[in-house]
Amino acid sequence: MSDEIKVRTEENELSLAEMSSALPDTPAIMEKVGHSWWHLIYAARGGNWGLAEYYLKRVAKLENTLKVLRPKHRERLERFQAEALPAVKDAVKAQNIEELERAYAAATDAANEMHVESGYPYVKWVLPTSPPPGLQLEPVEPTE
Repeated sequence: MSDEIKVRTEENELSLAEMSSALPDTPAIMEKVGHSWWHLIYAARGGNWGLAEYYLKRVAKLENTLKVLRPKHRERLERFQAEALPAVKDAVKAQNIEELERAYAAATDAANEMHVESGYPYVKWVLPTSPPPGLQLEPVEPTE
């Protein structure tokens, strides 16, 4: 009898090692961070501040997941969250696009510097010149 812990799902039984290997890797999570970062600024530029706030929260949640799954990145992620994100959060909360543009650019620069620190100088995030398709970026009127 094996001492290995198994977790039963609706469709099968997995070991903890199998579950761990199925989790997303750093590039998969960071791709989602980049996607959310792109959507955040264009939503704010369009005046859909609720959507901008949604994507900002998504960035933080994805980064928190990465801190757990890949602890070697924890210090840089925590530094980014402590030093770069507060100004972005404040600008989104204030719905101040000028302030957000400055904070967003500074945070993007900080993230790219941290890629260099991490040993990935070739990973440089650049804001796409076009807004993301498929979402209403303009303000959304509440439905009653």
